Amino acid sequence: MYRYVIVDDRGPITVFTLNRPDKLNALGPELRAELLDALRKFNSDPNKRVGVLTGAGRAFSSGAEISVKPSGPGAVDLEGELRNSFHLILREIRFSDKLFIAAVNGVAAGAGISLAVACDFAFASRNARFVLAFQNLGIVPDTGLTLMMARLVGARALRYLLIGGEFTAEEAEAMGLVKVVDDPLGEALKFANEIVQGPFRAYSYGKRLINEALFKDLDQFLAVEARLQGELGNTHDFVEGVSAFLEKRRPRFTGS
Repeated sequence: MYRYVIVDDRGPITVFTLNRPDKLNALGPELRAELLDALRKFNSDPNKRVGVLTGAGRAFSSGAEISVKPSGPGAVDLEGELRNSFHLILREIRFSDKLFIAAVNGVAAGAGISLAVACDFAFASRNARFVLAFQNLGIVPDTGLTLMMARLVGARALRYLLIGGEFTAEEAEAMGLVKVVDDPLGEALKFANEIVQGPFRAYSYGKRLINEALFKDLDQFLAVEARLQGELGNTHDFVEGVSAFLEKRRPRFTGS
């Protein structure tokens, strides 16, 4: 049905596999559109209870696709991309009355981390890595990552959110973000089967309470995030950061 998302229907459980292994499952426009459509169909089905999100190949997701150098400041509508795509996907996961489990099979970067953190549970392989490199492009973390990590992890997340960096699966486990296992997809499916056999309405209502406690203001935050990211997309540093990434060199930022 889709080109870049494999949807594996297993009764009350659905496995969504991001399927661009040659691009480390980068979240290009086509993949995002397919994933949003698949999530909307899943969430509208009363017979569904658990969604499992994973990646094909050796990566979970490398985040937003960066393949074209901007012609100048403002050439890329970062605010529009967030409001009309990334944020919609995030809301389908976080505000769903279903439960979601991430099976992080390899590197998760940028918005790929956001997808994993937005899930209610996450299992990660021992070789998984979590990379925040937004600042190397002259922008800030997006797709709700700042709010979610700050709420879930606290002060330990601030360094990564402010200046970037990466952490291992074991470090992510110590932060409480994932459980490290040998077979993340297998463990995710095993746990999903346990969930569907339990008092699911209680689990679903529990998710509502967690959203009320931790993420009630997520929509308000996302509006601010989109606006600020849009402003950064109009800077010289953003153009320089993307150019440097594509040319595989160190960026020469000016702070403007």
